[in-house]
Amino acid sequence: MKRESYEKIRTWFLRAPWRILLLRTAYKGLPLIVAASYPLCLLLCFLYQRELFLRAVIVPALLFLFLSLIRYQFNFPRPYEREKIIPLIQKQKKGHSFPSRHAASAGIIAAVWMAYSYPVGIIMIILTFFIAVSRVLAGVHDVRDVAFGGAAGFVAAWIFFM
Repeated sequence: MKRESYEKIRTWFLRAPWRILLLRTAYKGLPLIVAASYPLCLLLCFLYQRELFLRAVIVPALLFLFLSLIRYQFNFPRPYEREKIIPLIQKQKKGHSFPSRHAASAGIIAAVWMAYSYPVGIIMIILTFFIAVSRVLAGVHDVRDVAFGGAAGFVAAWIFFM
């Protein structure tokens, strides 16, 4: 996203304190909800669908490792570094913007839930979308970062769980 576009978004959020509060809540809270749901899903898989359990542990771990390697290899700058913007959510981190591991992790957790419980999986997909959007609106990731991360999570899940 270019500086001018982001400044319009930033200004819109800053005009109403409740908007920035909503963004911060989504940015911090939604990943916690998704992450907290993962051990529950693993427990349910272990108790009721043992054939799914091992894949539900190994596939997300391998995806996270693979995307971390890609991230360090490419080391793309974050939007606030490249465009010299002030992000709505302050971060000190430099580089390693691509791909978004939050989007990828949420995507793979959503897919694990889809394999176990379709309705919960749908809810997790919706949360994944809002996690990705919050990262872009906060100014810490580009659309490319979250799109690749989320897509990688869903593709890995499709390969291993469907």
